Amino acid sequence: MSSSSIEHTLSSKPEENGMMPSLDGGPHADLITELKGQVMHVPDMLSLFPSWPSGGRNKYYKRLKTKLDRITERIFPDEQMRKRALKYDFAFFTSTWFPDANWDQLYTCGLFSFWLFHCDDAMDDRDGSVSQDFALSSRYRQQVLDYTRHCLGLGPTRPPRGIISRVSSWINPGSGWNPPSPDLPNTVFKEVGQRIQLATSRVFREMFYKEIKQYIDHCEIEQRERMQNKVSDDLESYLRVRHHTSGVRMYGYITQIGAGMRLPVWMMRSSEMQSLWDEMTTIIIIENDILSLKKELAAGCVHNAVAVMYHQGQPLDSVIRGLVTKLEACRDRFDEIADRVYQLASGASKQNRDGILRYIDGLRTNGTGTIEFCKLAQRYRNEKYFNEDGTMDVVL
Repeated sequence: MSSSSIEHTLSSKPEENGMMPSLDGGPHADLITELKGQVMHVPDMLSLFPSWPSGGRNKYYKRLKTKLDRITERIFPDEQMRKRALKYDFAFFTSTWFPDANWDQLYTCGLFSFWLFHCDDAMDDRDGSVSQDFALSSRYRQQVLDYTRHCLGLGPTRPPRGIISRVSSWINPGSGWNPPSPDLPNTVFKEVGQRIQLATSRVFREMFYKEIKQYIDHCEIEQRERMQNKVSDDLESYLRVRHHTSGVRMYGYITQIGAGMRLPVWMMRSSEMQSLWDEMTTIIIIENDILSLKKELAAGCVHNAVAVMYHQGQPLDSVIRGLVTKLEACRDRFDEIADRVYQLASGASKQNRDGILRYIDGLRTNGTGTIEFCKLAQRYRNEKYFNEDGTMDVVL
């Protein structure tokens, strides 16, 4: 989707009072009714990635869980919300995605994941704090953008008012600009930003922030479609938006921290690296959409690849076969592009080449770690649907 089409979508305001149609009734409700109760047969998804790293869990998992649980208890005074957040176990997610990270790297990645999951739920979950009020969520999104940019040590994107403020801003970018956190969960990003500032360059942080902005902007598009009871026309149109709302591309940057290395700016901007991130994003979207479908239907959500393809008239078994075929094609393209990325570094030192190999394997671990997290985490409740051969029969 082009930036101009995004801007057009964001600028349109279908409901002046901020409230949009209910999810009750319409295509969403009909689709959920059709899918619920069906049995979804899922192959052993880890077997699709036989040469990729898998099965690891970081040795600091329990330490990270203790830290993140304490943060959860501090920022969720409501007992029901606190219990729900504790079940998510972001430490488990982070430990499966970054099994080889040292403590400092793991903690940074864990804090970021904690922030992202809660920010996403606020905008997307039916019980989220702003998810049912479009005007309120639009203000929330802008506050998130301002706050995260400030925490990353970057100045405001909008010019300050008044001559004195402009001169002060020119001499000391960002001076006097101190946007508040939208809510308590977002305060976690303050430490995320501080840690990223210590570990990376300003150029890295600007590029990282652009991905945050893409994520936030596309969450607005996704919310608009959800609240208007729209179901994507086809898989590709769904993936164009989902590529950004999944948050996976932000991990193209965070995984560098988890792998203890930094890609050169020119390599991050290369078409090869962008393509590598695109393939990994599609892989993780498909894995997550299959393994989280039951949870999403229960939450009244059909913004999911399985639901989109089923809505086009394909039987459920055919949908899963089609997505698995796409998953295998993405895996093969990823491996092919990864070889080209490594060749880009042929003139670099052995240490840098080793770092790039470590990073590529880090992305692969993000892919297999997604499967392991979705299969075992309480958030998805998939454990009881396992068969001995690794396949699953999920009652939707």
